[in-house]
Amino acid sequence: MVLVALVGFTLWGSLQTSKATARQSQAQTFDALFSDARAAVALEAAQIRSYQLEPSNAARTRYLKSVNATAAVLQKAAVSGFPPAAADATRLGQEQAAFRDSADRLINQVANQDPASRQFDRLEVQPLYYTLQRDIDDVANGYHSDAQRITSELQHIQSRILITMVAGFAIGLGLVAIIWRVVLGYQRRLVVEADASEHLALHDPLTGLPNRALFQRRLEAALRGRQDTQPAVMIVDLNEFKSVNDTLGHHAGDELLTAISRRLQVLLRAGDTVSRLGGDEFAVLLPAVAGVAAATGIARQVGDALRQDFRLTAGPAAVSGSIGLAIADESSTAETLLRRADAAMYRAKADGSTVAVYDPQLDAERPERMALFGELRALLDGGDPDDQLVLYYQPQVCLSTASVTAVEALVRWRHPRLGLLLPGAFLAISESGRLEIPLTYHLLRLAVRDAAAWQEHNPVTVAVNVSPKCLLDEEFAHQVRSALAESGLRPSLLRLEVTESSMMTDPDKALAMLRQVQGDGVQVSIDDFGTGFSSLHQLRQLNADELKVDQTLTRRVATDPGNAVLVRSAIDLAHNLGLFVTAEGVEDLRTLAVLRDYGCDQAQGFGIARPVPVDNLETACAVAEERARMIAEPSRALTPDAVA
Repeated sequence: MVLVALVGFTLWGSLQTSKATARQSQAQTFDALFSDARAAVALEAAQIRSYQLEPSNAARTRYLKSVNATAAVLQKAAVSGFPPAAADATRLGQEQAAFRDSADRLINQVANQDPASRQFDRLEVQPLYYTLQRDIDDVANGYHSDAQRITSELQHIQSRILITMVAGFAIGLGLVAIIWRVVLGYQRRLVVEADASEHLALHDPLTGLPNRALFQRRLEAALRGRQDTQPAVMIVDLNEFKSVNDTLGHHAGDELLTAISRRLQVLLRAGDTVSRLGGDEFAVLLPAVAGVAAATGIARQVGDALRQDFRLTAGPAAVSGSIGLAIADESSTAETLLRRADAAMYRAKADGSTVAVYDPQLDAERPERMALFGELRALLDGGDPDDQLVLYYQPQVCLSTASVTAVEALVRWRHPRLGLLLPGAFLAISESGRLEIPLTYHLLRLAVRDAAAWQEHNPVTVAVNVSPKCLLDEEFAHQVRSALAESGLRPSLLRLEVTESSMMTDPDKALAMLRQVQGDGVQVSIDDFGTGFSSLHQLRQLNADELKVDQTLTRRVATDPGNAVLVRSAIDLAHNLGLFVTAEGVEDLRTLAVLRDYGCDQAQGFGIARPVPVDNLETACAVAEERARMIAEPSRALTPDAVA
């Protein structure tokens, strides 16, 4: 009888354990669902802010994608079959629809540059967002509390079963021992499965790091528990991660993310949290820092650690990080702190620096620059499918034959919102944001493609400006060879223009890169000669084909005796080194005639022909040749109309 009662009690305990485990699993499932909804709404708000900073189709697409993600999560909870969760999801869905309606109106106002958009955002959109976030938090925390309570019930049931088994040990030692082992094993398996489910809901499956939901919980706890110190948040965005994926494969990219997570965990202090927010973006929580200097020091250590090469199965990989840092103040919430760190990260990426500390003035005054940088980066990442980046060509005329023998490729940006942008509007942004290398390679392919089209009927050389950093890039020679092979252009019709300053950082490596392409038959030109500290040793070592005299010297060669001496000396020096000379910035025929008398080989400038699109190049070349022929006819060259 005792054994029957013991068995019956044990079975009852197992049944209660199963029911409690099912309820716990259900509570954890809805906890995870509504936590995902909270993260999705936060991402939706972040995409709205991103659109305010850089209103573009890509930003609007990301916003709509985040809206659909939020709706999908709430719909999943609504059709779960559990009435309380369905009611919560329906109510939150209605709030989310109201928030989306206001957000859509805000985006339309921003797109239309409506000055009332800021007030509308503050008075309607933000209150709806914070109400929605608070209500989702309440629902998620409710299910989280239910899961914890059920866990306590499980522990209580286990304790009662264990006591009962010990009491019946003397009566049915053998039978009780078998039942105990079976039931306890089953219960432990259920508890382990419940713990595993909770871990999966709060951690990144690839790296094992806390995900956005767990990171936000820990950040909120740090903000609640602050005393003499303040929490700080870092947003870390990887640079060159896409290149690793493209060259070594996505498996190598996953391996790299895992290696980065391990390196960051080893580097940071006990109590700090490293989280993967998604893609190639990480977040770091410093729960207590003494001040900005201490937090910045840790951020720089993170940046230094990322710059060290990673040894992957597929080969070595090199990346770096752009880090945005935000320190909490008395009014900071988790959302505002993350948003500030994200804004500082974008400034670091745009400036080409490793670490940027959130500054309300700097991050509020640079929206147009940040937007332009984001659009240029998206353009290069996507391969410029709409051909927004175009080349204009300026003829270079041979002074001895009055014929066009070369053209220089000069970039323009047909911006859909700002119109035609000259290089000065975006080249500095590309250099500070580390986009100058992919921009150079993209323009190189455009130039050789155009030159290949005209090489049979009009084989003139195309000159392409090369960014200094390209000369330090291991892929430089391969990119040049690949562009020539794809286009079919003869290497002798390509001339790469490099500045004196580009040789200064690492002369040996730069010379080695240029010699590789020279060995293929590509010409090399020294551009802007006379603007820097010219090194005769480097000129001799480089063995270039052309020397271009900078326009600051040529513009006054006909009126300034000092400039005339410098230009004549530069021409004589180049000829003695076996280089032909091109003068830049020629604005009138009098200057052109003086340059011809000094023995200059080629010239270019507005006085000869302006840069034109490729479709107008043939006409521009004819104009340039006509103006060059004028200097052979003094009666024409000295008339006011001709000189102008």
